[in-house]
Amino acid sequence: MTKEITATSKGGSASAAAPSRVENLNSRRSPTDAQGTQSRRQVAAEDLDLIVRRAAAIQNKRGGPGSELLTEEEVIEIGRQVGLEPDHVRRAMAEVHAESLAPKRPPGNRILDLIGGDSRVEVRRVVAGGPTVIQQQVEMLLRDREKLSALRRRPTRSVWEASGGIMDRLDRFMNFSGKEYALAETRQVELAVAETEPGWSLVTLAADFANKRDEVLYTAGSFVAVAAILAGVFVGVQAGYASVLAWGAGLFAGLLVGVTGGGVAVPLMRRTVDKRRNRIELILEGLIDEVDR
Repeated sequence: MTKEITATSKGGSASAAAPSRVENLNSRRSPTDAQGTQSRRQVAAEDLDLIVRRAAAIQNKRGGPGSELLTEEEVIEIGRQVGLEPDHVRRAMAEVHAESLAPKRPPGNRILDLIGGDSRVEVRRVVAGGPTVIQQQVEMLLRDREKLSALRRRPTRSVWEASGGIMDRLDRFMNFSGKEYALAETRQVELAVAETEPGWSLVTLAADFANKRDEVLYTAGSFVAVAAILAGVFVGVQAGYASVLAWGAGLFAGLLVGVTGGGVAVPLMRRTVDKRRNRIELILEGLIDEVDR
């Protein structure tokens, strides 16, 4: 009995002197398990395009082996690996190529764009039909319905402006049909048609109405400037001609009226320009609707 107690006490003292080692859980996890956990992270379908674009941009910036041009077969194979149907990839490549042939946006006035908004309206849609037939149909609508004439015309692309013919100008002025010729009031309208695949074409219509936007901005700016000048002169006259302080007060009053008037006029101008932009966009969409039946 005494021996057992002694042995037990020795074992207990030995355990107290050397506590058991606690195993780290990370050491028990194999590298394959860690990689498997990371690979199981799910990616939303709507984020796939952003991720691919970001990865391609990073690789091109670093000059990686994939920064060179790829063939269509390689792109289709890449799409197949991420679960995309080859027909959809071919359709996407054709549409991207067709969009590259669309009219390029010309440089605009940044100050006027900031104050009055964008002066360009552009709509595009893939419709059934060959590019030659679709171009002819849209151009007929521009000529007969919108009273425009071609400035420049070539296969798959043309530029249009308001027709200068006597009958067309009279028709727009008298407006017997009650139709609004909004496109005839724009600076120009561009049409581009490119084949995406056999039997399908990408139609792009772009209208530049910078002339009407600038007209609204200049008219409102003129009113604000005249009001500011009149306010400054009135205050200066009331305070006395000879006093420098009086003219300083007049200048301050003019600036105050100008800033206040500008703060009120800018939202009204933007509303007017946005209304015209939406109207032009609706007309352009209607033209494509006529050939997309």
